Amino acid sequence: MNNFTDELVINYHITEVCNYTCKFCYAKWDRPNEIHAQGSDAELMLEKLAQYFFNEAGNKVKAVFPYKSVRINFAGGEPLILKKRFSQLILKAKELGFNLSLITNGHYLTNEFIDNYGALFSMIGISFDSQSIDGRKNIGRVDRKGNSFDEVDLINTVERLRNVNPSISVKVNTVVNSLNYQESFVDLITQLQPDKWKVFQVLPVLNNHLLVTDEQFTEFGEHHAQLGDVMVIEDNDAMTNSYLMINPQGRFYQNSSTQVGYLYGDLILDVSVDKALSVCEINWETFCSRYQKPHTDNAIKLISNNEYLSKQSEQLVFSNQGELV
Repeated sequence: MNNFTDELVINYHITEVCNYTCKFCYAKWDRPNEIHAQGSDAELMLEKLAQYFFNEAGNKVKAVFPYKSVRINFAGGEPLILKKRFSQLILKAKELGFNLSLITNGHYLTNEFIDNYGALFSMIGISFDSQSIDGRKNIGRVDRKGNSFDEVDLINTVERLRNVNPSISVKVNTVVNSLNYQESFVDLITQLQPDKWKVFQVLPVLNNHLLVTDEQFTEFGEHHAQLGDVMVIEDNDAMTNSYLMINPQGRFYQNSSTQVGYLYGDLILDVSVDKALSVCEINWETFCSRYQKPHTDNAIKLISNNEYLSKQSEQLVFSNQGELV
């Protein structure tokens, strides 16, 4: 069995609200009652998650993937659009013992936020899809006033993050689509020197906007082969059943290879975490490889189901129905 990193990553899509309107965005939940706006419910959910994931008793996830730490990766929508409320929740998560990371479009990643909170994060990922203003406009990466986070903003923001938090990992996310698959990012990524450049194939989750063929996606990767030290490519198959995700309403959910849209679990605050997780048919091999650190001394082994069964004398599988039994 391969060695994998020792960190469990939970992607908490804290809000659907965003200042951009990217045509391929999959963060659409029909504007549910977002839990961050329900008094202290988001804090209570974080406490419940900490109680489950930081303990071994009854923790079926840790039985399969014996992680040593847990990271809450805040995503959206755009998390920073929540301003003070987002700051409250990252402080709460840090207080509970979670590592923190953030995926943002960069628009509200201000100097003030970086100076006040940048040191709390182990990783910040910035979504950036085009160096062309026309490209960003056509994708939807502009606000209502026509403002957009451009490559100069990206370079300056990364520099400030590293000045405030020298140990931070910086990631750039790029969604390859029909408008940018012929664009070269070689010079920009070479200048930025991110710890990781995550290259995604646009997903046909809720619509077919800006899709690229597998051949076009492959062409993009081949054109950027010289960036192989930092480039990580994820096609559609790699993104299916391989993320541990919570939606703004406070439910675990996942995409599915057998149906359009998402599968949703019960509200985490209403049931046990085990029950809430039952919707997740996670491919742990793919999940772990996403966060793999091949040269770390702290890498651990992913325990196979057979190994676990022989030790525990009970069955633990993620069934086709997504149930934990």
